[in-house]
Amino acid sequence: MDFVEDHSQEDLHLIELQAPGAAPLHAGVTASGMVYLRGDLHPLGSATALLKAARAQVPYAAVSAVNVLFPADWLRGECLHDADRLRVIAAMERLVRGAAR
Repeated sequence: MDFVEDHSQEDLHLIELQAPGAAPLHAGVTASGMVYLRGDLHPLGSATALLKAARAQVPYAAVSAVNVLFPADWLRGECLHDADRLRVIAAMERLVRGAAR
């Protein structure tokens, strides 16, 4: 799947999601409303997601050396064959949009 968008730079507001007893998860949202989620939601893992995103010129944000955020729309496109991942992405996206208000 090709990912085409305006490549002008936009600030990413980082959000830390914390569930009781769990490690914090990072996500992000831009001023225009694009949600960025963790690469480990990709069916082949974060490292493969990074390679595929770089090849397709998909924007991403490195939170740390092992935590990279990708646009939720791109991740959704990569997971079309996996209904469970699509539900997780949709839920995470709603959570991030709610936290960004």
